Amino acid sequence: MKETFTRSKRLLSKQAFTRLYKQGLRYSSNRLLFYYFLSDCPNAKFGITISKKWGKSHERNRFKRVVREAYRKIYFDLPFNIEINVHPKQNYRELSSERAKKEFNLLINKICEKTQSKSATCNDNN
Repeated sequence: MKETFTRSKRLLSKQAFTRLYKQGLRYSSNRLLFYYFLSDCPNAKFGITISKKWGKSHERNRFKRVVREAYRKIYFDLPFNIEINVHPKQNYRELSSERAKKEFNLLINKICEKTQSKSATCNDNN
């Protein structure tokens, strides 16, 4: 199975990020801050935001690499119509791929609890 991020699976435009921040919800875990929005798009979309204030480029790139790896592992457990943007929190440098996966699973569980009566499709594989 090829696990690349095609354009259809990424948040790309400024309008997409702005809509996510204005209309979406926020969930904070130990090392990650998630913004998410249940939209009408046919598949899950994903973005990572980390500015220069968070450290040197190799630290920011490592964060993005770890978060992308965790997202790939949980992609099929996500509701099909979710848009997610991930921000780091203070202790992001200690983040591992497995820890990020656990934090994504906490987010999925929270979304599924909130949307039990709504139309989001949640898998029981968590």
